[in-house]
Amino acid sequence: STSIPLIFPEIVGDDSPTINTIHCADDDSVLTYLGAEDSYLPKTIPSDTSTLLNEATVDLNIGTSKDPRIIKVGQSLNPQELGDFTTFLSNHRQAFAWAYEDMPGLDPDIVVHNIVTLPNIKPVKQKLRKMHPRVALLVKEELQRLLSANFIQPIDYPQWVSNVVPVTKATGKI
Repeated sequence: STSIPLIFPEIVGDDSPTINTIHCADDDSVLTYLGAEDSYLPKTIPSDTSTLLNEATVDLNIGTSKDPRIIKVGQSLNPQELGDFTTFLSNHRQAFAWAYEDMPGLDPDIVVHNIVTLPNIKPVKQKLRKMHPRVALLVKEELQRLLSANFIQPIDYPQWVSNVVPVTKATGKI
């Protein structure tokens, strides 16, 4: 089996949130220097990432037939482990955020995106491009979902900056 050493941040001073280094739990060697934004995140470093990344997965439904909740698990689990894992995840499926509405109170500092413009440079107005009606409908549906979950809000910029570039996923969603 692959061992994954847990990495714990070293607190500097008297429980100050300022972090200087992260040490490996196995041999106490310094792994990296961090900034304050990384101070509250637990770190793990797999000892053999090629094994973890190339492992085949199997789809597992922890929802119902009417409301499927598909997750991917490693195919190397034996049937007993897979059964225990399925039971555990099914009993705790409320811990997963399946939709935007499942994440109320999400800190805006994490998810807010601003269009950064330089104040001394005049933005160039791009030509407005029309989307295919099917794509425009998908974009409109996604915008409505994001608006209803309060993830985005309308903002009026003084000038048009850029066009929306939709990227269709393999599932057909945007």
